[in-house]
Amino acid sequence: MLSGAFAQTEPSIEENIFQSSKNLHQWGNISSFNGLPSERVNAIAQTKDGFLWFATDNGLAKFDGRRVQTNLSTGLSSLRVLSLQNDAEDTLWIGTEKGAFYYENGFFQPVQITADKEINAIYIGSANIFLTNPNGTVFQINKEGESVKGKIILESSLPIRSISEIGNQLFVGTFDSGLQKIKDGKAEQILTRPRPFFINVMAKKSVGEVWFGTTASSEGSGLLLTENFPDLQFIGEKLGNISSIAFGENNQNWIGTDERGAYLFDGQKFNKRFTFENTSGGLRSNKIFAAFVDREGVIWFGTEKGVSRYDPKSPRNERISDDVQSNFVRTLFQSNDGKTYAGTYRGLYELDEPAGVWQAVRGFENRRIYAISKTAGNNLLVGSASSLTAKNLSGSNQIVSRLAEDKSIRDIEQFQGETYFSSFGEGLKKINETGDSIISSEPNIISIYNETDKNLWFGTINKGVFVFDGKSILQKPELEELKKVAVTAIGGNEADGIWFAADKGLYLLKDGKLQLVLDKQNVRDVFTTRTAKTDQLQVWCATENGLFNLIFDENFGWISSRIDIEQGLASQNIFAILPVADSSILIGTNRGVINYSITETRPLLVPNRILSQRIHQTNELKTGINLNYPQNSLSVDVLAISSRTFPEQFQYSFLLFNGNNELIDKKFSEESQFLMDKLEPDTYRVEVRAFDKNLLASEPLTFNVKVEQAPFPLIATILGVLLVIALAALFWAFFSQRKIFQTSEELARTNKELNNARLSLANEAERERHRISRDLHDQTLADLRHLILMTDEVESEEAGKFRTEIESVSDEIRRICEDLSPSVLENIGFAAALEWALGNSVEQVSQGRNIEHEFLAPESLENNLELTRSEQLQIYRIAQEVLNNIVRHSGATKIIMSAEISIEKGFLLKIQDNGIIFNPDKSKKGRGLANIGARAKLIESDIRWKKSKDKGMIFTLAKI
Repeated sequence: MLSGAFAQTEPSIEENIFQSSKNLHQWGNISSFNGLPSERVNAIAQTKDGFLWFATDNGLAKFDGRRVQTNLSTGLSSLRVLSLQNDAEDTLWIGTEKGAFYYENGFFQPVQITADKEINAIYIGSANIFLTNPNGTVFQINKEGESVKGKIILESSLPIRSISEIGNQLFVGTFDSGLQKIKDGKAEQILTRPRPFFINVMAKKSVGEVWFGTTASSEGSGLLLTENFPDLQFIGEKLGNISSIAFGENNQNWIGTDERGAYLFDGQKFNKRFTFENTSGGLRSNKIFAAFVDREGVIWFGTEKGVSRYDPKSPRNERISDDVQSNFVRTLFQSNDGKTYAGTYRGLYELDEPAGVWQAVRGFENRRIYAISKTAGNNLLVGSASSLTAKNLSGSNQIVSRLAEDKSIRDIEQFQGETYFSSFGEGLKKINETGDSIISSEPNIISIYNETDKNLWFGTINKGVFVFDGKSILQKPELEELKKVAVTAIGGNEADGIWFAADKGLYLLKDGKLQLVLDKQNVRDVFTTRTAKTDQLQVWCATENGLFNLIFDENFGWISSRIDIEQGLASQNIFAILPVADSSILIGTNRGVINYSITETRPLLVPNRILSQRIHQTNELKTGINLNYPQNSLSVDVLAISSRTFPEQFQYSFLLFNGNNELIDKKFSEESQFLMDKLEPDTYRVEVRAFDKNLLASEPLTFNVKVEQAPFPLIATILGVLLVIALAALFWAFFSQRKIFQTSEELARTNKELNNARLSLANEAERERHRISRDLHDQTLADLRHLILMTDEVESEEAGKFRTEIESVSDEIRRICEDLSPSVLENIGFAAALEWALGNSVEQVSQGRNIEHEFLAPESLENNLELTRSEQLQIYRIAQEVLNNIVRHSGATKIIMSAEISIEKGFLLKIQDNGIIFNPDKSKKGRGLANIGARAKLIESDIRWKKSKDKGMIFTLAKI
């Protein structure tokens, strides 16, 4: 154990316990309830497609932001997965209790040299992959293309827990022998200062900086750092045992412990502590096995109770005061020196940045603040419901003067070096040496905006918008529509357009035209900005229904996204917004101030499902999808991935271009599916993008679709030519050989009559069979029954034998009767009769051989059957003959008979066996095959025999 004696002297962490944010969306959890195969999560990794991978005690899990996928590989199923690492080539390396695996191009492959060896740690080196076994073995894996080779570089009895490089040398951390260097196939003990014996984890931050997580007492720190090896230094205090280390953005270091939750260090300085208790259960357990920072800076903790997700840039809600009215923020302002102010319904507040708390500014108690500005000097101008006040920001920080007493000041602006303000009920005024002077007497001015010292715009409640250029005031005729609304705020510039926030929506003036961009929203504030990476114009506006973000898309026009309480805002009733440093927005609501971070990490977009007449593999997109004639429809479904945008917040744009690069179809919606239907033969290009909640677009997913033309009808053309020739010949023959046609017609009629006659004879034969069967049944069986009664009266030892013989003859006659006229067709129906014929053949003809048999038919067969009584009888006779042949001659041990009705083939009977194979065309024509063929012709049905794929024959009868 490490002693706390080595801990640095610094403020106690217990004194700086991090109190949970009121934004519950900052935390999220994934557990067995969401499909996680085990609550214990040992490691976390992320591949370049954005998918997160969780190593659990019951297999590997994959998370796409919506659902957890398990059973990814039969080789990994139910194994304890202990370690995960993703290399520069996007190969995922997986350590399990039964060896290592790697995942690449959608396939899992085992690392053969590690088979059945527990792999508990993985280190991705510059040229090789290193895997460790807790019993002292280290494997070196080299991967070139699809070739994976491995060798053992250390065999020892050391209890290895971790592996890393320090400088250019390879080290392992053990659980009882401290730090060991691997050299020439041996482990060499390293004496560090101080010397930790129980090393749980090592994490390399840079070439010269390695962090160590060790076992320590509850009063000590198990976190160490080396910048000048072999000297180590302790970080923090009272951290206890360190189980995981992860490095985040802006020099943030995330530390997981096995009993005290998680810690955040800014560099080497403690910042916050997260526990189950102070996060209101956001962190599901204080026992942490893994910490991971994803591509967007979101932190994932693997615990004994699933995965906990923490977003440090989720909206941060800040209460200004315990007083409700003091949390009703009407205006926000940031001075040039970085000081931030909030004007509320009950006073002015200044943000104390180091402490992160709002302090009341003296002299403005109980005042309703509407506007804040700053003069060219160092005076802060504050407009309230009762006055315009100047406050000195240097020296004594006292109120200098009240410039306008008993006036309701709604807005303040600096324009062309002078201060202008709107006095509600009196108009637009300018401060001068003698007091103030009226610039406009329009009484209901509620908003003022300085457009780069070129124009001063001001909006009113019901008189529209005015423009002041420093000399004169005018109203633009194109803004006539704004006289119907209350203009509460103005923003933008001439190049990008001037924006007007109003109680009925958001308006844009550009190129001399006014456009309603956001309808039916009470908009209170607006500002424009451009993204740092893409220079995309973004418009942000505050409404009573949340924060709206808008961008312009050349194909879809203005598109918008809304952020409200569902995304973590304390309130969606917003009055003011203010852009501040680090791409953040301060939001003033009726429940305090919200700090909202605008991230610029693009979401990822991957294909999910591509469907035509079949399901296409996603790798087909690389070469393009071919739709063979007559296919002309394709459906594509995509999957957007982002840690900071919930699945339901994504919006998708779909563009379809033809071979001339002309846009022929488009779609923008929250649906992730796009249907391309009735495509003409051509080559098309599909372009898909996903937009996150900040309307940041993913890289486009682009692929080609080729719709094939109908094949050239060569055969049809030849047949057509032949048909024309044949018609010409027939036309000539019609006149020259009319008698032949007449003879042919007579022959056809004769053939038809003969066939009808044969069918009539067959029916008559069946009727005769039925008569003979009835006579045998009614007369002969009655006589035999009479003989049985007579034998019962004879007193002789031979009477019993005589009775048995008579009963045997009676049974045989009954069988003959059934063969002559199958009563089952009348009594139980066609399908049941076929099933009875199968069972009877197996029972009567098999001579005791065990033949497995099965009959298959849909329940609706009898109801949908359109066969006449005569046709049913002939099919039944054919089935009997085929079954008897199979049982007698094929040596089959299994027979399957099925009957069904299809649109293409009508009634279809199929009999399959696993007996010997024969060719009915070459076999000696027996009486049975002749009967089958003759009966099939009578009812104009098609019969065939073919070889089975496995063994035996398949007989089919189709009757349309």
